[in-house]
Amino acid sequence: MRFANWLIICFLLFISEVVFAQNNTSSPYSMYGFGELRTQSNPHNTAMGNVGIGMASENFLNTLNPASYFTLDSTTFLLEIGVDGKISSYQTKTKTAKSNDANFSYLALGWRINKWLAAGMGLNPFSSTGYEINTISMIEGIQQEYPLDIIGSGDISRAYVSMSLSPVKNLAFGVKSSYLFGFQLQTQFHDLTGLGSNSIYNETTDHYSNFYWEFGLQYRFQLNKKNKLTVGAIYNPRQTLNTRRVNTTYNSAGSTLQYEEESTGKVVIPEEIGLGFSWQKGPHLLLAADAGIQNWSDETYKLSGVNLKNNPYLNGGIDFLPSTNLFDAYYKKISYRFGFRYAKSYLELREVQLDETTVSFGLGLPIRNQKSRVDLSFEFGTMGTTNKSLIREDYFRLRLGFSLKDSWFGKPKYN
Repeated sequence: MRFANWLIICFLLFISEVVFAQNNTSSPYSMYGFGELRTQSNPHNTAMGNVGIGMASENFLNTLNPASYFTLDSTTFLLEIGVDGKISSYQTKTKTAKSNDANFSYLALGWRINKWLAAGMGLNPFSSTGYEINTISMIEGIQQEYPLDIIGSGDISRAYVSMSLSPVKNLAFGVKSSYLFGFQLQTQFHDLTGLGSNSIYNETTDHYSNFYWEFGLQYRFQLNKKNKLTVGAIYNPRQTLNTRRVNTTYNSAGSTLQYEEESTGKVVIPEEIGLGFSWQKGPHLLLAADAGIQNWSDETYKLSGVNLKNNPYLNGGIDFLPSTNLFDAYYKKISYRFGFRYAKSYLELREVQLDETTVSFGLGLPIRNQKSRVDLSFEFGTMGTTNKSLIREDYFRLRLGFSLKDSWFGKPKYN
């Protein structure tokens, strides 16, 4: 790879590390379950409403279906990296609040091994936790009140390797093997300074780890010279994560009052099924849609007033590229993308199942003679409701991705 590309890669990796250290979410709903479940998709997918189950990876890495890599070019190597930022407004019927978050989105690599096998690997978030509750507590017996702050943080990450096998023309099977790892930390800060005593910190850290498997398939129909139809499916079986809990209590003087470590067994990630298709008309127009469901209602959650529910989703989008002519005006070589997404949350609070609606658009900005690309997506969404004293989140999310494509396996030619 050219030296300039390596400079770009090193710079992007540095930026991702800086962003990864920032807040990943501020959603009050992230205090439940695994927290806020994060999408695996890049700005190309999210600009089109997060579609991807039936989209092939011809010019980008579609991590939503491991079978999609079978259309990667045999002489190129793809590296993609991305970050995102989110501005949220939270509302109840009486109060409002705002937050800004920055996230590392993904790191992905993909290449073709031979005519029937392609591979990919990468890193992306699985879920994020980040919330703060400011309330008042009371010391039993003497009826003395004091401030209590409850702060949650943490992430579960996904490191994966994907393989796409194409035993016959136009048909591909995919498998993704991931290792999920991370933690959720809740800190309860008992501010006892007003009572003339040292403050108390109670920390509970839940550590998660295990392998996770995802499966997919795609089939491409060549309708005619210009039109292609690709259908796809994914299946992620019910799996578990190993958990370990650490409880620590200490005071503001630095003394540890209690330390306890225990194994809490396993927690379940339920099965997911999804179907999708895409219709491509030459290099200029792509239409795609997905539908799927994850079966959370078969699982239980040990917290009063909180139930787990199946979370169906429906996504759709369009990608339009005016021209592939290198000599046309630059704006004609930009990909213009639009999409929508509707999904039910896996959380039911106070007998209300939360839902999320998102509209999106984005741009694919070519660089280096259209081989590499900068992708942008802009999402406007609503999550939750103000009914039954719940919280509604209105947000704007910007995703920025870099896709670097280079020829690694072609033989050099000399005059």
